[in-house]
Amino acid sequence: MSEKEQQQIRHDQYTDTDRIFTLPNMLSMLRLLMIPFIVWLAEAQEYWWAFGMLLLSGATDVIDGWIARTFHLISNFGKAIDPIADKLTQIAVMLCLLDMKYWWVVGVLVFKEVTIGILTLTAIRRTRSVYSAGWYGKLCTVVIYLSMFILILWKEPAPLFVLIDSIVIAALVVLSFVKYFIYFTGILREARKHDTRDAT
Repeated sequence: MSEKEQQQIRHDQYTDTDRIFTLPNMLSMLRLLMIPFIVWLAEAQEYWWAFGMLLLSGATDVIDGWIARTFHLISNFGKAIDPIADKLTQIAVMLCLLDMKYWWVVGVLVFKEVTIGILTLTAIRRTRSVYSAGWYGKLCTVVIYLSMFILILWKEPAPLFVLIDSIVIAALVVLSFVKYFIYFTGILREARKHDTRDAT
């Protein structure tokens, strides 16, 4: 089997669908619905309940991706709502847990997610391919979730810890932004070249 045929098979396995009410998409929507409850529980100082809800949210994020890939349930809607649910959870909980003087951490995260989200959706539309998260994105997500778990369970964290944790998160977000920006701009540049060759 040629390399081109193998690429076509991989592409067909991840063919877009227009289905909305699939199990992975329902899990993503569930994560969106959980956000206000997590924030409310944290504000009400019900820390163990907030921790449990956040843990469940993280688990559904992993499960819905596995189901979508394994059973070929990847959809345009899912590609949009899954990262939105994931990032809104992170942003909302970080805003809730961090003191307002650390607004810059959330600001960096919001800027990165909006910019890379636009580039990702543009690349998907142009190439009709699915792009998985890089190790830098996964590392950033893991550190953010670990930070949220610690901040929820550690009711009054030491100011030095919060400062160091905020700097580490911001640094990883910037690293992830730079890597994704280079990656997706390269994909879009190649797609533009390909379109130019086809036009001539």
